[in-house]
Amino acid sequence: MTRKFLFAGGAGAALIAAAAAAYLYGGLVGAQPADAAEDAQAQQGPPPAPVTVAKAEQKNLAPRAETPGAVVSLRDSRVAAATAGKIEWVAEVGAEVEEGDVIARLDKADAKLTRDDTAAQVRRLRARADYLDSLYQRYVGLEEAGESEATMDEMRSNRDEAIQALRQAEVALERADVNLERTEVKAPFAGRVVSQEAQIGEFANPGTDIIRLVDTRHLEVTARAPAGLTRNIAPGETIRVANGADTLEGKVRAVVPVGDERSRMLEIRLELPETDWYIGSAVRVNLPSDRPRTVTAVPRDALVLRADRISVFVISEDKTAKRVDVELGAADGGYIEVIGEIAPGDNVVIRGGERLRDGQPVSMSAITVEPSA
Repeated sequence: MTRKFLFAGGAGAALIAAAAAAYLYGGLVGAQPADAAEDAQAQQGPPPAPVTVAKAEQKNLAPRAETPGAVVSLRDSRVAAATAGKIEWVAEVGAEVEEGDVIARLDKADAKLTRDDTAAQVRRLRARADYLDSLYQRYVGLEEAGESEATMDEMRSNRDEAIQALRQAEVALERADVNLERTEVKAPFAGRVVSQEAQIGEFANPGTDIIRLVDTRHLEVTARAPAGLTRNIAPGETIRVANGADTLEGKVRAVVPVGDERSRMLEIRLELPETDWYIGSAVRVNLPSDRPRTVTAVPRDALVLRADRISVFVISEDKTAKRVDVELGAADGGYIEVIGEIAPGDNVVIRGGERLRDGQPVSMSAITVEPSA
């Protein structure tokens, strides 16, 4: 009995030892591939980051300074009556009219009576002038009329005087026709009625303001700037104008070379393309503060702004991102001058650079992208 027990105990100990050895061996063998994968992954680094790039370019840029301005109409008139009469009708505020449309009407009664009276005078004077001319021609044709030279001179003088009176009456008739036509006040240009300066029932004399009419199709920007800024612009150049988030390119129509005695500011007028901006809107005019110069510029989206630095990621030939610290210079639209180790033609990251690290591999999804304005 004792031998059997000792044998069984020895066999069990042997089995336990074998199982432990197998467990340790398997653990060592099985753990080796996982450790190798982790080491390989550590050697490869992070996966390539997807980015969008654009080319750094050589551009002529100038430093810019903003000055406030306002949208104005090219034509803003207070249309007045050109003849006398009681106002019968006035166009409503906000009405849109075309050139030549009637915007107010005056009572025609007096103008019509004056025209008819003048027309009657013209007919009477024409009849008298025709009679005197016929009489004079009759006596001239008679060789033996026996009339003295003084009588002939008098007849000729009466005839000529009647002709001149007729011409004077014809001018008065033309004036009466014009005054009758002017009882309908017409728009001198296309635009909108902004205000009624006179009301129905009031009596208008020549020069009485009736309607304020504003051209809403042809707009300009007026701005004032110091002489130092206006020296750098000339008529015909394009200047960026911002109205909130909207921007337009305005063409310089004129720089008025007369400064205000107190502020020393000059006025600039910019023509605007067709737009829905309101007249009176406050705008910002981006004027060059110096002459343009040739610089290396990148899209604004390429800038990575940090509290202590401004950087741009440049893609190297091995498709890794290199962080380059830069200083900023002149800006124009979507491009800005960068001063640093960046050359025209370099690929710079404009999308996906916020989380890039120096030396990180990248995969480029595009090569040329239009920069945002």
